[in-house]
Amino acid sequence: MNLELTSGLTQFLSIFLATSVTIFVLLLWDKIHRKGFLNLAYRTITLLLIILLTISSLAISVNKSQGFYSSWTDFFGGTRDFTATAITSENLKILDSRFLKKTQIIAGDLHLLKETIRGKKSHVSNIVYLILPSSAVQELKVGKSLNARDYQVVEFLTGFPSQPEMWFKALKVEEDITAYNATHSRKIIGVIPQINIAGKMDLECMNFANGQPDAETWLTEDMHSYISRRLGLADSQWISVGVSTGAWCAAMFAIRYPKLYSGALSIAGYYRPALPLKDPIDLQRAMIAKYDVKEMESRLVSLVPLYIVASLGDVYSIRETTRFLAKPHPMLKIDYHEISSGGHNPRVWKSQILPGLTWLGANTN
Repeated sequence: MNLELTSGLTQFLSIFLATSVTIFVLLLWDKIHRKGFLNLAYRTITLLLIILLTISSLAISVNKSQGFYSSWTDFFGGTRDFTATAITSENLKILDSRFLKKTQIIAGDLHLLKETIRGKKSHVSNIVYLILPSSAVQELKVGKSLNARDYQVVEFLTGFPSQPEMWFKALKVEEDITAYNATHSRKIIGVIPQINIAGKMDLECMNFANGQPDAETWLTEDMHSYISRRLGLADSQWISVGVSTGAWCAAMFAIRYPKLYSGALSIAGYYRPALPLKDPIDLQRAMIAKYDVKEMESRLVSLVPLYIVASLGDVYSIRETTRFLAKPHPMLKIDYHEISSGGHNPRVWKSQILPGLTWLGANTN
């Protein structure tokens, strides 16, 4: 019996339990009676139980559709151990027919493959999704390595807390990739790694010096190594795309690693580390200094294209974006798009994915 957080059975049982208890109480409301204070206590507890069950069922359904948490372990802040099931870098071979049979057909001619790998440099073991157009699948099936002139690798980064599945469940990114590929000869290959690799610890896609896993290395160097080995694709500059925390990561990667990334799409993001206030102040200061965007920009030798999106209804993002844009950025080619209304949610972000990809496709190599 699969009672994981995102299973259909868990969703059904939560809805069934909330509905059943509500109907049961309505039918027996007159019989739930005690004299004096007991009457008030029993009825109050009963109503609170109905509210709790109803909210829980709604939360489970929303999570299943939006992809915030992938398991009960994620929800309670634990870290899942993927070591036993991860494919090590030494065993990463070019995808062949055996592996490609595991792909799932999604929108248009796109194939989706989920793998658990161990990063070569970070030694992080976690999940990564690959989105492959059918032309790439056909080439791989006959033993051909992919050519970087024919494919643009795009790395998609989620917020915190969130799971890679958010890109399919909430943002329907496969629709945007299909639309992009229909009008471009250089097709998008999507890479969607797990960015939240330390439970409740928000790493902000950075490498800490306090024993936490190296998220930055996992998401940059290890992902490039993974794609090179898995697709036989000569390492090339990628486009990084992110929402919320992932937007900070995407912009930071493009500026910090110009040899690995040719540009970034930043939606509803910010432009400095935003560690939780509960983190030690010395740690916060150290990471802000280490990941200072101004200092990163000073090392650039050519323009980096950034497509930036913020909504007036998204208080934190619009404030941070306004501050960032108010400063001079001589080494950044910025195309800024402001949304007139809407808060911090996928429905607001969705409309800017395809325009951002299109602009970056025209402004990157």
